Amino acid sequence: MSDAVNKDKSKKHPGGQKLAVKLLTYVLLFSSFVTLATSSYIIYSDYLQATNELDQSISQIKAGYQESISYSLWNFDSPQIKTQLAGILNFPGVLNVYIETKEGLLHSAGDFEQSGSQKHAFDLFFTSAERQYPLGVLSINIDYKGLYETLFNKALNIITTQFIKTFSVSLFILFIFQRLVTQRLVRMSRWASHFNLNNLNYELSLSPSPSVSSADEIDAVASAINSMRLSLKSDIQKRELVEAALNKSQYKLSIAINNAELGFCEYNQKTDRFMGNEHFSKHLGITPQQLESLENPIDWFKILITGDRAIEQRERINQLLHGHMERICTALSMAPPDSEVRHFDATIQASDWDDNGLPTTIVICLLDKTAQVNASNQASELNYALEQKVTKRTEELTYEQVQSKAEIKKLQQQLVSSEQQKQRQLDQGSHRPLEDALIQLQKLTNIDSSNIKNVEANLQLQQANYLISLLSSHLAASHNTHTQTFDVVSLIQDSLIEFKDKFSLTSEANTRLPFSLMLDSHQTLLTYCFNHCLITMRALNPDSFDNQFLTVNLQIEEDNGFITLTYDNHAAQINGLVDNQIVKGNSNEMIILSMCNAMLEDRYNGSVSLVQEEKKLTIKLRFNICAHS
Repeated sequence: MSDAVNKDKSKKHPGGQKLAVKLLTYVLLFSSFVTLATSSYIIYSDYLQATNELDQSISQIKAGYQESISYSLWNFDSPQIKTQLAGILNFPGVLNVYIETKEGLLHSAGDFEQSGSQKHAFDLFFTSAERQYPLGVLSINIDYKGLYETLFNKALNIITTQFIKTFSVSLFILFIFQRLVTQRLVRMSRWASHFNLNNLNYELSLSPSPSVSSADEIDAVASAINSMRLSLKSDIQKRELVEAALNKSQYKLSIAINNAELGFCEYNQKTDRFMGNEHFSKHLGITPQQLESLENPIDWFKILITGDRAIEQRERINQLLHGHMERICTALSMAPPDSEVRHFDATIQASDWDDNGLPTTIVICLLDKTAQVNASNQASELNYALEQKVTKRTEELTYEQVQSKAEIKKLQQQLVSSEQQKQRQLDQGSHRPLEDALIQLQKLTNIDSSNIKNVEANLQLQQANYLISLLSSHLAASHNTHTQTFDVVSLIQDSLIEFKDKFSLTSEANTRLPFSLMLDSHQTLLTYCFNHCLITMRALNPDSFDNQFLTVNLQIEEDNGFITLTYDNHAAQINGLVDNQIVKGNSNEMIILSMCNAMLEDRYNGSVSLVQEEKKLTIKLRFNICAHS
């Protein structure tokens, strides 16, 4: 490309000199206008300055010679007057000067052959004793011809020098412009005249190549053109790749359409014609030639639609034709002429629209699903037959299930009977403490007054009454089945306070309790059992019980909670135990304690145990923290 640009350099470019001529013309015109304006301003300034100097000369003449000439006239000093007039002629621009009186011309000096451009006159008078005596008039003629000649010569010199300077500068600018702009523009125009899409590899080169710091706007334009050329080349390469990929995709798509037997057709509303492939016409039971020659093809297509949804599908096609819909995806059942009903997955979509927003081109794609639909129908029939068999078998299984339920119910009744029998046995075990209490109560109430003193009888009656009150409290607690959420630690603390107040104890019991233990169970029952353990602990130490020797501990082990009451007082007299019975007449508390044990076993899957070791007495209350009923 560089050879093509460099060749024919001697050949004049059609527009090669026009830009230079225009530039030179505009520079000369503008420079001439500026030169004329500046020269006019300079000449006018010099004119004003010269006229101002002349005016100043007249003022100096008036100030310096008016009085002295008047004095010379008064004294008739003619030589002095001539000297003074000659002095006035020395001022620039003065052509002639003369003195006139009423009698005529008195004195004169200068050139009277030429006429002056301007005349100035001053009155001459002599002042004596505050009286003025008029003597005449001093007239001065000023000539501007010399001033005009000077200004003309100066203007001519200025214009000449300015023109030479302007023309020289314009030629230099034209030379620089020719070197920096015109030659490169010509090179760019020659490159552009040979540029086309077939030679994108040829680069626009403006030799010599400038450095980055010395590059100008034309170099930037050339760089932009080269960037454009590279971008154009890249875009063309990408387009070629895209076209190749598109052609490949179209080829693959055509193979896929042929392999899938996809029916493809375009309907043009303006020409009212179908243009489809062979699969489309084959699906509809006609040839491609018949498809293209159909009259009102879209109406013929809608008539072929059959099935339960035929009316709805035809209406949707009408809405698409009128621009109310853009795309329809549905399953069509169609009855081609002289053929069985066929089933298709259809897609009908508008691809082009006119200026009014109505679709002009509509694409119709049909995929034959007849085999699949027929297979689905056969599968439905098989499913129906299978459902009939399943229904029959279900009825048989239902009958067997009824019989099984009857057998299970019979077994459940036997299980309930066994559980009831087992519960009766457990109830008999839980009622034994109550039976012992009743036997003890009967013994206390069966008093033979003839053999027993009144004091002992009263004591037994008091024990009987005390036992009755204990039994009443125990039965009230055991019949309370209400459950609630409570804190065992708070329960223990409240019971200890109530125990201290009830028996007027002065000291506090020692406690080793966790921060909290929440349960959802029988609070009333657990409170009653703990309170009775405290009462039993005091009953075993009736004379020397002191609260400061009592320690209450709460521990958790797996699913069980343990409340341990320990009374350790070496100076106390603890009533002895024989077979869990109190020796010294306090067996009522032990009877109720046994009943509490039975109640805890029933409700809490727990127990109450009492252990004596010399002077140390321990009651341990166990309960299941997971028990809710």
